Amino acid sequence: MKKESTQADICLILEGTYPYVTGGVSSWTHRLITRLPEFRFHLLCLVPDEKPRAWAYKMPENVVGQTDVALSVLPSEVPTTPFQPQSTPRTLFSEIETFHHELLKGDTSGFPELYRQFEQSPDHKKLFHDLLTSRESWEILRKLYADQFHEESFIDFFWMWRTTHIPLFRVLSVPIPAAGVYHALSTGYAGMLGVMGHLSRQRPLLITEHGIYTRERRIEIALAEWIGGKTPEGGTIRPVNETVRGFWMRIFEQIGRIVYRHADPIVTLFEGNRTIEIREGADPEKIRIIPNGIDLSGMLPKQSRSPEEPRIVALVGRVVPIKDVKTFVQAARIVRDQESSVKFLILGPTDHDPDYYEECLELVRSLSLEPHLSFAGSVDLSRYYPRIDILVLTSLSEAQPLVIMEAGASGIPVVASRVGACEELLTGRTPPDRALGSSGLLTGVGSPHETALAILRLLRDPELSQRMGMTGRRRMDLFYKESDVFDAYRTLYKEKMAGWPE
Repeated sequence: MKKESTQADICLILEGTYPYVTGGVSSWTHRLITRLPEFRFHLLCLVPDEKPRAWAYKMPENVVGQTDVALSVLPSEVPTTPFQPQSTPRTLFSEIETFHHELLKGDTSGFPELYRQFEQSPDHKKLFHDLLTSRESWEILRKLYADQFHEESFIDFFWMWRTTHIPLFRVLSVPIPAAGVYHALSTGYAGMLGVMGHLSRQRPLLITEHGIYTRERRIEIALAEWIGGKTPEGGTIRPVNETVRGFWMRIFEQIGRIVYRHADPIVTLFEGNRTIEIREGADPEKIRIIPNGIDLSGMLPKQSRSPEEPRIVALVGRVVPIKDVKTFVQAARIVRDQESSVKFLILGPTDHDPDYYEECLELVRSLSLEPHLSFAGSVDLSRYYPRIDILVLTSLSEAQPLVIMEAGASGIPVVASRVGACEELLTGRTPPDRALGSSGLLTGVGSPHETALAILRLLRDPELSQRMGMTGRRRMDLFYKESDVFDAYRTLYKEKMAGWPE
């Protein structure tokens, strides 16, 4: 507990973001809190470990409490020796075993009763101890393996269980602070804490999904080479749902379904997310679309320059694989072969994946782009936007990119890969929005050639470029005002806080 002076109206539940990390979701969270000063917030922050952390933002006055939960750390009271004597009622272990077997069938309805038994434990640290080190917990693990996964490596199964259930048991052992509303910014473990608040305090839970947590975890697990190992020579290739990897995916899928079951409303940013959420088990009637917004007053317009000045094409984003910076670099080489005066900038932190950054630098050198393309690192973007002629986004995956909204607010035309909400942001979400026209060009994912052609089209057609820039500015002004976004959350909070305080 780092700060607590009064009871909160909103318990905001965050995993790996605010207040310790900067970036899209964290920035959005800080603005949400500061733009709604009439509400008191308690931050329930899921972090990987117990290292001291400094706030990346100035703490708002209306943050009245904070609790950090280290997901992957065992309490000091938990011994490392297995099969310690346990005091937890055997009925709870029986409930856990039944729940996991039902979970494999896709039935999550037993969670409220399971949590009720967790909540009744008088000693949460001792409960955590028993769940990890007692013979009863070992028997649950052994039976589940024997019944479902005996053709898989037991070591792989054991570490899957350990990796997913230490955070889960940690979350289930956390006392939930009182609040009028529980607001989780994802499903996953944060969403589970929200469900616990909803069940224990009988207060509403709402979630806001910027990206789809379950989908992101599924991709990570599918790409992780160390999970499940390789099929032995002569071995049988089984359906993924019968493998350790498949079970790992299903754990997050079913956690997502538990959260969707208890949350109302489920807020998402754009129609594409809504479609995925419905496919993942969300009730369509619960879903509300509240797109992100932007404060136009803080955005300076793009500067006009003489035809003799070099044009600047910029990618704004972290230098990490998901942003596919290499596609931008390769597109820059194609453009330079035809328009020699263009300068290219990459604006964003380079220290999030040092190996990938080095690979990008090597690609720049191999393509002889060093004099023409530069990495500026973390910068004050407000100083750069007025100088940018075209903004490019080559991401492999996005939710609703803030950089496209910032470019639109500055009157900059955009070239973006067709992922997430990029198409909505450039061509319109609703009929009145679409009637404005396009504010940029869309390309295929991972296509340097398409990206280069789109950049060249805008460079060679100044009238098109100017028209798209003006359309972007008008779109942001009419349909993506930040004040409208936080007014929507103000209304939502007031609606859900009926009867609070009691």
